[in-house]
Formats: sequence, C-alpha cells, structure tokens
Amino acid sequence: EKPEFRYQHQWETGDIVFWDNQVTLHAREPFPADQRRLLKRISLAGSRPF
Repeated sequence: EKPEFRYQHQWETGDIVFWDNQVTLHAREPFPADQRRLLKRISLAGSRPF
C-alpha cells in the first residue's frame, strides 16, 4: 500500500466519486456501523480504451 498509489477521499455532503473498475484494486477504511452508506452503480457504453 504505497501512499503514492492510494486515494483516500474526505467526504463532504454532495460528493460523488467515480473510478475505473478495470484497473482498480479495492480496499476501504473501517466505518461506523451506525452510519448510512449509499452505493450506486453506473455503467458506460463505448469502445475499450486498450
């Protein structure tokens, strides 16, 4: 987990974060169980970039 390859978002109201699932390794910090999480998915159409 090299810091130069890691992104950690500091959430603020109204934030939306997008990432490319084809080239992303997933991990997350723990979060309080009493806080609500809302996850939505979006899929884009088009040709592959590689």
